[in-house]
Amino acid sequence: MLRKLLQPVLAIAVVGLIVGCSDSSTDPGVTEGDTNLTDEFGGYTSVAEAPGFDNPTLLEEAAADAEYGDALLASPAITDLLNDEEAGYYHLRIVWGQLQYDPEFTELTDFSGSLTISRGAEIIRRALRFEEGQDYILPRTDRTLIEWVSFTSVHNDGLAIDLLIPPVYPQYDSTITWEFDLQGDSTMIVEVDTLNVDIEPVEVSFETGPYSRVFSLEEIAALDTIVYLDDGNAIAFHGFRLDRRPCPRGFLAGTWGVNDAGENIISGFWLSRNGAIIGFVDGHYGTDETSANAFTGKVIDLAGGFLAFIKGTYGARPDHYAGQSGYHVDAGWFKGRIYDADEMAFGDLMGRYCKAPVMNGGFFQGRWKVRCSEPAQEGNHLDDDGF
Repeated sequence: MLRKLLQPVLAIAVVGLIVGCSDSSTDPGVTEGDTNLTDEFGGYTSVAEAPGFDNPTLLEEAAADAEYGDALLASPAITDLLNDEEAGYYHLRIVWGQLQYDPEFTELTDFSGSLTISRGAEIIRRALRFEEGQDYILPRTDRTLIEWVSFTSVHNDGLAIDLLIPPVYPQYDSTITWEFDLQGDSTMIVEVDTLNVDIEPVEVSFETGPYSRVFSLEEIAALDTIVYLDDGNAIAFHGFRLDRRPCPRGFLAGTWGVNDAGENIISGFWLSRNGAIIGFVDGHYGTDETSANAFTGKVIDLAGGFLAFIKGTYGARPDHYAGQSGYHVDAGWFKGRIYDADEMAFGDLMGRYCKAPVMNGGFFQGRWKVRCSEPAQEGNHLDDDGF
């Protein structure tokens, strides 16, 4: 039996789900207990917490997180691209299968496939949840191609990948002529013309049996989409362009659902720009005192130290790339801000969620960034383009 079918079940009741998420828009409302949506940050404080908020499932997954040793990193050509400040630098995170662990979804799906870039190089930073002996990356012989074997059932697999684009330098054409005066003296005249370099736009092609798609670099720079497949699986695509300056950004992912006490819970991971788990997220969502959809939470580092508060809003809207079944799930978008211990906003976050009546099945996938050049003020954040 495949190990994906033997993962421990969370100690909560499991009910029937559609595409892993509820088809009901009913919201249980504000959570009860130590946290709520009427306080500024839901009752959370900046004091240290137990690692992983004392959640054994989060701690187990964080312990298994490891960097992938891509053989192409030893190539001098790749080193030159990584050090070239003129080269384009992007990161792409793809997760496929059940985006949140669902023990009821036992059908095996073959997501074996490839990722191809038309010009440049691809570097694997992480292979997400690849099971030894079942899922693997094929030997890399071409810097523009990644191929893999992946089967999913109750959970998901994925890849975290850097994309490097060589700069295009102008080409010149020189013409030399001579001019002579009446005394026979000569002057050399050099005319230099800049030639237009006709290069096709870079494309990144994701190909698997269940789903394939081609992305432009412009799309990857602001990529935030979840594709719901008709067979009950989904694929999350998130990406951005990386600045050469050290301005932090990354991803967040986890569960968006209801726990066994009937509370609306957010629980998951805070990820670096290369997909490494660097912290944990704990929060809740519902309607605030103005009856608006709101979420709030706290981010801690791996040891439990305070990193940030998060707060924002969310709304139901299926992804426009969804299959037909994607329009029957309780899914949508979320947007918010990142705050320090003094409750000052210093960054933004946004992404997609899919709600379930239990923790199993519901999920969120998104991106975060710190604003290095300007503070996160009203009206200057959370644009879908260029996040």
